[in-house]
Amino acid sequence: MASSGSGNSTVWNILERFENSLDLARQQLLEDPPDRENVNFDMNNFWTNFTGATKLISHEATKFCMAFDGEGITSREACQSLIDKIEKTCLALLGVFTTLPKTKGKIFYKEILIYSADILQRMRNLCAAIRNQSSTRLQIVGEIWEKCEAVEQLPKDNRDAVLTIFQEQHDMVQDASQELMDTMENEDDTPPFELSLITPPNGLQMPPAETWTNSDRNVLLPCSGLVKALKACIKKSMQAISERGDGSNEACINELDSIVEIVKYSSSVADDFVLSLYPPMNHSAVREQATLMRNKCKELLTSVKNSHFCTTADETWIEFLEKATDHNWVRINDMVLAE
Repeated sequence: MASSGSGNSTVWNILERFENSLDLARQQLLEDPPDRENVNFDMNNFWTNFTGATKLISHEATKFCMAFDGEGITSREACQSLIDKIEKTCLALLGVFTTLPKTKGKIFYKEILIYSADILQRMRNLCAAIRNQSSTRLQIVGEIWEKCEAVEQLPKDNRDAVLTIFQEQHDMVQDASQELMDTMENEDDTPPFELSLITPPNGLQMPPAETWTNSDRNVLLPCSGLVKALKACIKKSMQAISERGDGSNEACINELDSIVEIVKYSSSVADDFVLSLYPPMNHSAVREQATLMRNKCKELLTSVKNSHFCTTADETWIEFLEKATDHNWVRINDMVLAE
């Protein structure tokens, strides 16, 4: 499509206005629109309509890209007609989203909001690529297809959304635990000679490698135990939510929202704790980070104990993990204070 001529300039103007409209709609969506009470809301109908809207957007994105292939659209009327159809599908998606009450769960609501905003952003990217005659438009269409197909993987209610965050946190705490274990195991793999005695060609002396002291090594085992305790707290809580969590009752939904607020920063606490263990180890910092770890475990376990999905059988593992958490923390605390 040529870039000169008054007709083309009008087409470009239409595309630019549509691009700006998509950007404005996305910004307004991310500003957390007010909740609209929907007493007749039906989750099954919501998913039928929402999934249908994403399929329409995927279809219209393909037509949008193909319309500007080669010479492309040159008339103002044809361009405006095409944009009107695409805009209608985007508004349909937003219309379905606005029927979702926030009472269905903060975590679930935010997940669907971000997904919807991302689709608008990708459609805006496609519009910009077409307007700028960029060869990336085919790639962007593929991204829109992929995003629209991903609607099937979205959490279907607040329980599913909460479980997704629990799984993410569990995996990241697992990584922190494994990192600590690997470092402890590899700490003895020292070179057969002293690197600090080697004089490199530039004449600079190699600094000695930092290693743990004997007292540091004594602290490491209960520290590793504390990280494993946090991982177990998350895993067992996740299993209980998966088996008995209620994603439809409003009171239960609120409980799940509260619990996820506790667990969603677990990996950051674990990462900070593990980082404090690297040599040279500052025992005062280790004690401080260990206390944060213990508090996170105890807070999560207390929340689970008072939740709707906790049973008498769960009280056994909750008590065990409370004792394991306290045991490791006391050992760390005693060793650090003994220094």
